[in-house]
Amino acid sequence: MQPWKISAGLTAAIAGSTFLIAGSRLDYLAPFWSAILADYGLALALHTALALATVAAAIYGVARATGLADLGRRVDLAERSVRRGEGDPNLTDSLRKDDEGDWE
Repeated sequence: MQPWKISAGLTAAIAGSTFLIAGSRLDYLAPFWSAILADYGLALALHTALALATVAAAIYGVARATGLADLGRRVDLAERSVRRGEGDPNLTDSLRKDDEGDWE
């Protein structure tokens, strides 16, 4: 899996949970949302976008620093080598049967 996919997924999960938690605590502002958005809507949108970009960049940086960025490529390389017959013959045979749709 690519680190940007990990970053995007975790950022969406964090943003969604923050929205659910913060939304219930901001009920008292309901009568004023139109005035708030009219006066500060652009600034709120910009700050929200920058906060999401910062969270995504931080998660991406952690994934790159910890080696998660290369994990998908390494697993793919290992799987291709096993499918070529390098390594455990039982695993190679099981993967061949899986490709053929022969499930037991």
